[in-house]
Amino acid sequence: MSQAKGYDMSNVSTAGKILLIAGGLYIIDVFLQWNRVCFDLGVDIGIDNCAGVAGTHGIGALSLLLAIALVVWEVMWVLDVKMTVPRALISAGLAGAIVVFTILKVIIDNEFIYLFAWVGLILALVIGYGGWLRWQEHQAGAGGAGGGGGGGMPAPPSDGMSA
Repeated sequence: MSQAKGYDMSNVSTAGKILLIAGGLYIIDVFLQWNRVCFDLGVDIGIDNCAGVAGTHGIGALSLLLAIALVVWEVMWVLDVKMTVPRALISAGLAGAIVVFTILKVIIDNEFIYLFAWVGLILALVIGYGGWLRWQEHQAGAGGAGGGGGGGMPAPPSDGMSA
């Protein structure tokens, strides 16, 4: 009898786990109500007299696209897809952009803010922390396959003169 060979998550760095889990939760949260207002109709008609919009409204759509890109990027990292780009820097950049656009979303749409906006802001900050950890991995030279610590820039040519 042979067992199916599963993926061992112990090989994934802490930054990768944070970015995957928080990114997935953020994607779910963006579809929930971030703004909500309730009306008093004066008559109890037995239905909820509230209206709201999801986090995908307005600039939140960009945050959703960035979160999807981050999760897909991290899944490609976990699956060890070979690339010749600085992978840690792209992860850190996407995480930073999610934080910035989530903060902008909360500031711009601050009227009738609802619970899931705060949850989204907390998740965005957790994603930002994961991105910072990725940046630290890159600085330490452990940027992962295809994304080494070099940043993609060649060393300047030596002219033979010493300073």
